[in-house]
Amino acid sequence: MGSGMYVAMAGARAQSDALDTTANNVANAGTAGFRAERIAFSEMLSRARAPDMAYAAATRSRPDTTQGAIRTTDNPLDLAIRGDGFFAVQTPAGVRYTRDGAFRLDADGQIVDARGFALLDQSGAPLSVPPETGSIDVGADGTVRADGVEVGVVQIARFSPDQLRREGNNLFVARGAPRAASDDLPEVVSGALEQSNVNVVRGMVGLVKVSRTYEALLRMIESYRDIDARTARDIGGPK
Repeated sequence: MGSGMYVAMAGARAQSDALDTTANNVANAGTAGFRAERIAFSEMLSRARAPDMAYAAATRSRPDTTQGAIRTTDNPLDLAIRGDGFFAVQTPAGVRYTRDGAFRLDADGQIVDARGFALLDQSGAPLSVPPETGSIDVGADGTVRADGVEVGVVQIARFSPDQLRREGNNLFVARGAPRAASDDLPEVVSGALEQSNVNVVRGMVGLVKVSRTYEALLRMIESYRDIDARTARDIGGPK
């Protein structure tokens, strides 16, 4: 198998990863708080096969930090973050982070997301309101008030993109601790949801482009296989 085959196979593998990522982005264009995933490629050197051979590889992906549009819902427990940061929720697997701010009250008075995971306050405890609470207000600084009485402050955790790994269900798991607080604090918008930051048109164009590149690489691989087969027949033929 020639070096060209290895290069084409590595390229096809990288484009397959890009195809999956792009398709997932487009599929979540209507998901509140969804952050598009950006995949990075790098040139890898193979000294094992040939010291001068390089091939493409998808080395990592990271969330796109572009702010999504904020749409008003008038539901006080719909929360959007204007700026950098993530809501923290308690899952059975531990604390996870999300931009999806569609919260509600459960039967115990806890503020939870659509999956029933509790929204956490700045101390890492679940946020809850007393029984029979009539009104809930969330301030721009994340302060939650039940009938005018403060019950906690929404935790907004900030990370560098390299610290976050997508886990599914619009959740991220973090590597390491959040960044320390600074003067440039994000704003919590109550009664609104951040929309997905996926650009559908750009995503569809990217999907077509990646698909065509992937198909071209598959055809190249098939061509190399045909060449190898013909070469083997020629070598093994009658002398």
